[in-house]
Amino acid sequence: MKVEKIVVGDLAENCYVVINEQKEAIIIDPGDEAQKIIDFLKPYHVIEILVTHHHFDHVGALQELTDFYHVNPNTPSGKFAYQKIATPGHTMDSVSYYFPEQKCAFVGDFIFKEAIGRTDLGGNDLAMRESLQMFLKEIPLETTLYPGHGPKTTLQAEKPFLESLLK
Repeated sequence: MKVEKIVVGDLAENCYVVINEQKEAIIIDPGDEAQKIIDFLKPYHVIEILVTHHHFDHVGALQELTDFYHVNPNTPSGKFAYQKIATPGHTMDSVSYYFPEQKCAFVGDFIFKEAIGRTDLGGNDLAMRESLQMFLKEIPLETTLYPGHGPKTTLQAEKPFLESLLK
């Protein structure tokens, strides 16, 4: 499995493309610039589109891409092994997609490098706290985290910061 990042939109949102050996692809968080995403994906067959939450900067190109690829969002194809994990806090509909075989997770605006998502735009502080506690308990520390903005990180690298928030 290969992970590619396409930075899109005015808020520099990370749209991810996950590609398997058969050149089948998942788009995660198509935030903007649908044509840029379509151009990047020409060599691949898009079989899924996943959304971590419904803020405009994560779904701005969603309708155009679902129409173009004839794929319903958040509908598993069965071709990729991942778990959809509810991680409310940044928004109440926030989810993360954990790929256990690759030890990686697409976390949207839940966790960033040395930060977490803000909760004042449709989220909840208590839900964020509970989600962080669950994630630290259930997800292996060596997991690579692919956030909605900024660089990737690992849960191991973020653990001290996250634990300081939970004190």
